[in-house]
Amino acid sequence: MFSWQAIRISCIVILAVPLVHLVFLMSSNIADALNSEPEVWTDDIEDYRREDMSRELPEKPIVVVGGMRARMWDGLPELLAPKPVLMRGIGDAIVDDIVYHYDDLIGYYQPETVIFLPSVTEFHIRDNKSAEDLAEGIAELVTTDERAHITQQFFIISPVKTLLHPSDHETIDETMVILREWVKERPHVALLDLNRLLQNREGLPEAAYFRSDGSNLNEHGYLRLSTLVQNQLDKTALQP
Repeated sequence: MFSWQAIRISCIVILAVPLVHLVFLMSSNIADALNSEPEVWTDDIEDYRREDMSRELPEKPIVVVGGMRARMWDGLPELLAPKPVLMRGIGDAIVDDIVYHYDDLIGYYQPETVIFLPSVTEFHIRDNKSAEDLAEGIAELVTTDERAHITQQFFIISPVKTLLHPSDHETIDETMVILREWVKERPHVALLDLNRLLQNREGLPEAAYFRSDGSNLNEHGYLRLSTLVQNQLDKTALQP
């Protein structure tokens, strides 16, 4: 017979294993984010390659790229069905990483539509971009896509204003001003302002759309994002 103390210790150890595993994964993600080299996401790229080899790829899909926010975005493929959607978020990648891995994340799939969702790491941990830096990086991604002569439309989601980082709000507003002017000369590029759907009456981020960390969107926030994209797709479908 085992003593109650031994049983209690065993139960504590069993319950602690998932927590230890979670801490390990978070530590690994942070370590990757701190590495400024775009090659740090090679394992993520390889995972998508193996996934692609196991199935027939769709024709003219919608490809979603970005960092962790894009990777955590659930529900969009179901909402846009039967249009094929490929979610290609990698780690906590920033726009510079997406440009570097353009051929693997976008070009390879010959997409009809590309959607870019910026990550919080554009301003924290991985980089410390100014409004001009971020707008320039996004412009480079779109320009890289234009050179491929494949994509028919490109959607840029606004950087998300969060509860955790209010100091980013002014930089995000400045970025949007620059991008709004820039997209005027590109009719195939749409700039979608998600923040207006996530704010309260005071114009600040509404906690109901964020997880408890105050940074990542919850299911309600992602539903608003998905609906924003769906409405834009319906709008462009009606245009000649």
